[in-house]
Amino acid sequence: MAMTLRERLLTVLRGGAADRIPWNVYSWILPDTEAARRLRQKGLGLMGHQYLFRATYDGVTVTEQRKEIDGRPHFLVRIETPLGVLTEEATLEPNYGSRWIQKYFISGPEDYPAAEFLFRHTRYEPDFEAWRQADKAMADGGIVIGTIRPIPIMYLMVAWMGVEGLAEGVHWHTDQFEALLEPLNQNHDRLLQLAADSPAEIIWFDDNVTATIISPRLFERYCAPVYDRAMPVMRGAGKTPIAHYDGSIRPLLQHLARTDLPVIEAFTPPPMGDLTVAEAKAAWPDKTIWVNFPGSLFVEPAEVIETYTLDLLEQAAPGGRLVLGCTEDFPASEFEKTFTVIGQALAKYEGYDW
Repeated sequence: MAMTLRERLLTVLRGGAADRIPWNVYSWILPDTEAARRLRQKGLGLMGHQYLFRATYDGVTVTEQRKEIDGRPHFLVRIETPLGVLTEEATLEPNYGSRWIQKYFISGPEDYPAAEFLFRHTRYEPDFEAWRQADKAMADGGIVIGTIRPIPIMYLMVAWMGVEGLAEGVHWHTDQFEALLEPLNQNHDRLLQLAADSPAEIIWFDDNVTATIISPRLFERYCAPVYDRAMPVMRGAGKTPIAHYDGSIRPLLQHLARTDLPVIEAFTPPPMGDLTVAEAKAAWPDKTIWVNFPGSLFVEPAEVIETYTLDLLEQAAPGGRLVLGCTEDFPASEFEKTFTVIGQALAKYEGYDW
């Protein structure tokens, strides 16, 4: 009997062999079209996500103002602490729905004391009901993962100080920067325990580490210790974490191999990435690779997409431990063509009727 889309994906993420290679897309980037519904009936699964926590603050006041500029929402967030005021200015990216920050809360070392106070006075409590409802609604069409914060160094970069601020903190203000990381590491440990206690089996480490920013030296200092603390907690609770790595990976290949992370998610091969699936599978024989189909190929002719997909499957599929996914936004006009060709290539490779 054929597996459901949920069973297929869970089986491979757990390290097993499914009846077919799971084919997947983030639920929030799937267009609401007849073509999308037709492709789901032909085997395209979904991944949704829900946060597993809520944050509250002691001795801190948070206010947010929203206004429309050129039809897009813009936000001004103000955090008042006894050690200073932090402000952020941001808008929403229209396709992916992610926050684009024009001004970060931490503009320089003068903001470190207020940020450290905030981090030390943030409490995280369980919030599992939204995940339960989303998982029930997903049914057999895919999975809903439980989401926590990225590892502290990436949380600082993405949400608080940006790439330039991170570089300045790491290299010019190391002691003060690492003082910020201390409460963030404590908070992350708390989030790991909430994830362990949650009903979600698949836990998303939305870390977005890329070697163009996080060098091997920085990985060993700031990333590897977090994973070393996380994995016994996850394993002990029967959870499967998936770590989001969609950037440059080649310089971190062996460093990731030494972690106990079981799934590298959003892995982007050439022409956009710098590491082939074959190389990754050779270096990580015990890890599952969740491929992000490169977005640059969406604008190519159908025959180019088919050839690429079949070649990728020849490299990646032997031995299992593969998910073929799409984890980035794409040109909506190219959706039906590209996903249809990918589905047809999967059917051709595995020998079933499309």
